[in-house]
Amino acid sequence: MKTKLLFLSFLGSLLAHAQTLHFKNLANMSVGRGAAASVIVDDNIYVSNGYQDKGGNANYIEKYNITDNKWSVLNTTLLSKKFANSETYNNKIYIFNGWGNSHLEIVDLETNKVTKGAVNRSYTGNAGSAIHNGKIYVFGGSGLNGVATTVFSNRFQYYDIASDTWHPLPDMPTAREAKGKIVNEKLYVIGGFNGTSSRLINVYDLNTNLWTNQYTMPAGISGHSLAVSGDKIFIAGGYNNQTFLAYFDTTANKFHQLSSNMIPRRHAALEAYNNKLYIIGGSTTSVTKSAIKSIQVADISDSTLANTTTDNPIMETKVYTNSAKDGFIISNKNNSNQFEFTVYSVDGKVISKGFAYYNKTIDLSRVPRGNYIFSFKNEKGVLQQIKIFR
Repeated sequence: MKTKLLFLSFLGSLLAHAQTLHFKNLANMSVGRGAAASVIVDDNIYVSNGYQDKGGNANYIEKYNITDNKWSVLNTTLLSKKFANSETYNNKIYIFNGWGNSHLEIVDLETNKVTKGAVNRSYTGNAGSAIHNGKIYVFGGSGLNGVATTVFSNRFQYYDIASDTWHPLPDMPTAREAKGKIVNEKLYVIGGFNGTSSRLINVYDLNTNLWTNQYTMPAGISGHSLAVSGDKIFIAGGYNNQTFLAYFDTTANKFHQLSSNMIPRRHAALEAYNNKLYIIGGSTTSVTKSAIKSIQVADISDSTLANTTTDNPIMETKVYTNSAKDGFIISNKNNSNQFEFTVYSVDGKVISKGFAYYNKTIDLSRVPRGNYIFSFKNEKGVLQQIKIFR
C-alpha cells in the first residue's frame, strides 16, 4: 500500500527575538553555591543542597526574604548531595534525587523539622521535576540509582504526596539530563544533556498521560535553569552559553531569545515571582570554587517584554511521494545530507527510527498500516512533522 502524505506542519517553528532585560544586584548569599535546588514560598526563596565555593556540598537551607533583601540560614541539617530537586507543597519542602543519596527529605517550614519520605528506587542526579495537584513529577537525569558511570535516563515517574508513594509513567522520548515545568496541565521538558546539549522541547499532557508535541530550539542548552511566570517558561544560564536567556511562550508555542546584563553562570537556581525573575548562585567552571554568591533580579512584566524584532524566517522543505515505492522523498536543492527521523503514532508512541537522505526515497514499507507522524529536523534544526497514513 502506498504511503500518502496528508499535510506538512511546522510545529517546531521557533521565533527568536532581541528583547533586553536589565538585572539588578541583590544581597549576596553567605557562600557561593552551584547545582543547588530552590523553591519559593510567599516572599521567601529557599535554596538547598548543592556544592560550595569553599569546598564540599551544602547540607543546609538558606532563605532569601524578597521584601527585606536579606539572607538567613534555617536551623536544619540535610543529607549531603548536589544536582538534586526540590518542590514545595502546603508549607513543606520536598527534596529528592541528586548525586549523593536516594532519600526523600521533607522539611516542615513551620517547625524546621526534617522527616523522610518514600525512597525513590529510580533516583538520578541532574533530573527535572515539577509539581501539580499534589503530585511531584520527576524525569530524566543521569547516574540511575547511583551507578558510577554516566548513564542517561529516560525514566518518568511521579510522587504522590498524600500516599507517600512513587509511580511510573511513560518514558521520555529522549533520555537526557533535563529541566521542565508544568503550565496549563502540560509538562514542558526543555533542553538537557546526553552527550550533547539538547535542542528539544518535549510536551507531556497530564490529562491524557501521553507525550504529544515536540519543538526544536535554535540552539542546544544544558546546565540551565527554568522558572514559570504566567504562560511563559523562562530559561537562564547554560553550560556552554552562560549568558543564555530566553523564554518559551506556551500559548503560541514560540521561542523568544533575550539579551541582558545577567552575570554569566550555569547550574544556577531560578525563580519567578510577581513579574520578577530571580537568578541565584551557580558557577562559571567545573571547579567547585567557581560557585558564585550572586542573586540578581529583572522585571519580566508584559510591558517590558513588549518590544520585539523581526521573526526568524522558516525555510520550507518540499515533500512528494514516489509512486514506484512505498515511501516518499524530501527534496532539497542545496542539501543531500543524511538526517535522522522518527515515526510516531498519533498518540505519541515511537513506532520507528532511522536515517534518510534528502532527495532519496524514504522507505516505510516495514511500518504497519495506520496513521502516523513523520518527524525530522531540517538543515536549520527546526522540527518538521508530516502526517502520513499507510
